[in-house]
Amino acid sequence: MRIGHLYKRATGAAALATLTFTLSESALADGFNLADRFNNALGAVQEGIDLLWPGDLDSEEVNARIGVGMGWMPDYDGSNNYRFRILPLVDIRYKEVWRLNGSQFTYSAYKKGSFEAGPLLNLHFGRQENSNKALEGLGDISTTLDVGVFARYSNKSMLISSDVRQALGAGQGMQIRLTAGHGIYQNGNFAMGAGIRGKWLSKKAMQTNFGITEEQAANSASGLQAFEASGGVSELSVNVIGALRLNERARILGLISLGRMLGSASDSPLSGGQYGSSTQFVSGTALQFKF
Repeated sequence: MRIGHLYKRATGAAALATLTFTLSESALADGFNLADRFNNALGAVQEGIDLLWPGDLDSEEVNARIGVGMGWMPDYDGSNNYRFRILPLVDIRYKEVWRLNGSQFTYSAYKKGSFEAGPLLNLHFGRQENSNKALEGLGDISTTLDVGVFARYSNKSMLISSDVRQALGAGQGMQIRLTAGHGIYQNGNFAMGAGIRGKWLSKKAMQTNFGITEEQAANSASGLQAFEASGGVSELSVNVIGALRLNERARILGLISLGRMLGSASDSPLSGGQYGSSTQFVSGTALQFKF
């Protein structure tokens, strides 16, 4: 009976994961740039749920939180043009050791009390030049794979996590992310949390995403000037998460994220002028189910 129950839960989660992955592929086909803004939004929601309801998925079996969200996101990191998008929410875990969270897969190789650490793999989405006029002539940035390590501390009301990632291709280089969050309100089935996230990019990663070579400048449909980027902190963002439990399995989620580009990410022609902005905003809502 236990094996059959586990099989049903795992196959049900897999079916919904396939559906949400199909939605993600549809967004890519439409020329939408998912990139880090996509991953940051997903990560903020999933980590927010952990913060609001710690132990929500604690189990010795396979557990999952899967749903579909919708909201407004910029065309690319630094864009001032926003589009309405449909996003998959996928968080599948096994024994609180293996975890697939959005495009990131982690393994808790070390776990003691509220602290855990281990290796990670992440699908790093690229950027398509046809997603915004400012990008025309700059060429596409292909999707690649990140490898790295993570560390995470969480208790009943606080979460601190960090990770270091090295891309295997697409000129994405290295990035370091630090996230800190805290629950701010809870009343019955409604809860809210807030967090701050900082991101550091290597010179290679900063140049790929915000730099413009002489060749790209010559091909730019918008006449963007050449720009050489330097490594450093690229962004700080504040995320506010709200969640309402409808029943034991379903909940409605809401996210508001306000980010500020820094360093070369802010100075780049892609983040200013007619097409860009150093202030980035994401808002959305989602329906999520627990299995």
